[in-house]
Amino acid sequence: MRYTLESDVLTLYFEGELNSFNAENIGADIEDTVKKLHFCKVLLNFANLSYISSAGLRIVLRIKQKYSNVEIIEASLEVYDILDMTGFINIMPIKKAIKKIYIDGAQIIGEGFFSTVYRINKDTIIKVFNRVSDPQQIERELKLAKQAFVLGIPTAISFDIVKVGDKLGVRFEMLDCQSLKNAFLNEPNNYVNYIEKYAKLLKKINTTDCMDPTLPNTKEAYLYKVELIKEYIDEKYYLKAKRIVESIPERMTFVHGDCHFKNIMVQGDEFLLIDMDTLSRGHPIFELAAIRAPYIAFEEDDPGNCEKFLGVSKELASNIYNDVVNEYLGKDDLAIKDKIAIICYIHMIWWNRVNEPQNTKRLEGCKARLFDLLDKYDDVEIGL
Repeated sequence: MRYTLESDVLTLYFEGELNSFNAENIGADIEDTVKKLHFCKVLLNFANLSYISSAGLRIVLRIKQKYSNVEIIEASLEVYDILDMTGFINIMPIKKAIKKIYIDGAQIIGEGFFSTVYRINKDTIIKVFNRVSDPQQIERELKLAKQAFVLGIPTAISFDIVKVGDKLGVRFEMLDCQSLKNAFLNEPNNYVNYIEKYAKLLKKINTTDCMDPTLPNTKEAYLYKVELIKEYIDEKYYLKAKRIVESIPERMTFVHGDCHFKNIMVQGDEFLLIDMDTLSRGHPIFELAAIRAPYIAFEEDDPGNCEKFLGVSKELASNIYNDVVNEYLGKDDLAIKDKIAIICYIHMIWWNRVNEPQNTKRLEGCKARLFDLLDKYDDVEIGL
């Protein structure tokens, strides 16, 4: 039995198969190894373990019963599935091995600020995270996606976390699809149909009850944003913005928070979401404000941003936003769109502060528009 002992952490390395033919001998080797060592934690490294039988599971259980602080690491997908089916994931921490994927020459089918989506072959797409390096954060997104799927929100189901160069990614189910962005560009005659389905998807998200009270509260997040931008805006506008956000009704329904057309895949007649890391719960106005940002707000002080980020013209981006909101609301109402814009500009000023504080042109532009709207409206009631 190969092992290492570093900083009171004992790591035991398993190879090949752990089955009824070798389990007892391996168990005896482990006992002989550990009885002469002093440690506080045991790691069972399954990186080179290809199979584990019930006899092998009993050895793991014996170690867990004897030493409380035990964790399995680097479990292959196949071994992890066995541990999952037998309930071991409920009694001890288990970390899956991260498979390496190569994307040389792969087609980019979706691209955003936080991630890029590649098609590896006809049946496989990989979402690569540009700004997330914590596997636990990605695991959280996958858990949220599965929760949303069970509740009827159409999400692409992921298989596992993968390593792409020095970045982390997610391998999704077999999807023969294109992004909604490309669908708009490639099938202009289908524009009205896609607008209707886009609005229907947003409504489905915003009317589905969230069953997880631990999911982030969008209203609380926006109140936090208001506090963070306090130093950038006049006192009277800060107080009014805070009062307006506080007045937004609480909702226990989903808010995607980044549902632009590059985060939606079109597979036949079905729309599938592939980005769930911004999922929260709250009022639909936060959803509509969030999609206004990429389609409208970023372009206002950065001409050409729609082409650079979304890959479409300013005119098409603006038309998509306005037509989707009109379809969502069932009417074209400028006052409602202005109120959505108030929430959007609070987000934009916060985003600028956190991500591009040097961009004073965007900061001043968003402030001016926010102040004009706050002078015009005393609430953000939009009839939803």
